[in-house]
Amino acid sequence: MERKKVIKEMIGDSPALRKLREEIGKVAKAKTTVLVRGESGTGKELVAKAIHELSPRAKQPFIKVNCAALTETLLESELFGHEKGAFTSAFNSRKGRFEAADKGTLFLDEIGEISASFQAKLLRVLQEQEFERLGSNHTIKVDVRVITATNRDLEKAVRSNEFREDLYYRINVVPLRVPALRERRGDIPLLAAEFLKNFNAENDRTLTFTPEAIEALMNCDFPGNIRELENCVHRTAVLATGPSILRTHLACCVGQCFAKALWKDGPCKIAQQPEPTPSTEASAAVAVPPVGSGQAPVGPAAAAHLNGRRVPDADTVIAAMEKCGWVQAKAARLLGLTPRQIGYVLRKYGVKIKRL
Repeated sequence: MERKKVIKEMIGDSPALRKLREEIGKVAKAKTTVLVRGESGTGKELVAKAIHELSPRAKQPFIKVNCAALTETLLESELFGHEKGAFTSAFNSRKGRFEAADKGTLFLDEIGEISASFQAKLLRVLQEQEFERLGSNHTIKVDVRVITATNRDLEKAVRSNEFREDLYYRINVVPLRVPALRERRGDIPLLAAEFLKNFNAENDRTLTFTPEAIEALMNCDFPGNIRELENCVHRTAVLATGPSILRTHLACCVGQCFAKALWKDGPCKIAQQPEPTPSTEASAAVAVPPVGSGQAPVGPAAAAHLNGRRVPDADTVIAAMEKCGWVQAKAARLLGLTPRQIGYVLRKYGVKIKRL
């Protein structure tokens, strides 16, 4: 039953997804360290969870940590724990995530973002399955299976000495590649239907897609992958007024795709298709209003500059944060800003960070 449940969460039946399911079933049986690779928004965490739930450790804890969301000091405390008084705000002793995951699985997302100095500390734990809390000399032994994930080119990072070669080989025992959504277009109708079903249930709606709308979605590249598709479906559903979502309601069909603000060559392109003949229903529907086109300024702030660099508008910033899983450091890099600059921009527009 548990296997059926976790596999059911991986929506789709494309050859690429079937192959991934088979690989998950094989690696789940072993304790081997797994590196899940794939673009942002492809569902790497779901793959890690599936490996855990199909493994002999399924009844033990599955603990996840986003390495990019924490500073080096906070990450060390989060993973290894600390004793009372280990640092200024350490008022009590606290177990770390390695202890919490004992006998279970620890999922380290964004492993490519950790600092060089912390890489050495992590390597020791992976090799010896032991560590000390911050502020303690007592060695703690654990039995933890570690699954890591990244969307970075770790081989390039190793060549440029940004990532330790020994740690690379330690985490990359079994690599699993999660296919991009454009490699499994046949799954888009099922995914879109699931997202719309969830939206309908949460908002007491009964929206459906027209065949032309589904065809349009299948022709979009979705550089933000499943996360971008879900965002597209929800945004369109919120603004839809009729009983059906039409092709002309979709942002990518009216030149308002968020991805165009993030990619120079507009990878979220859509094949030119003839417009469907308007029906009575289509005539009554209202197209999604333009958002995120970058053509209209967002108040005076749109013309502001940061050290000579133009401040991106609010829609562009939000789109970048969505694409990067709401990790400021990654979104800043995508937009060509420093973490401090993107922090300023987020505060300026009153954007609250989502905790995923």
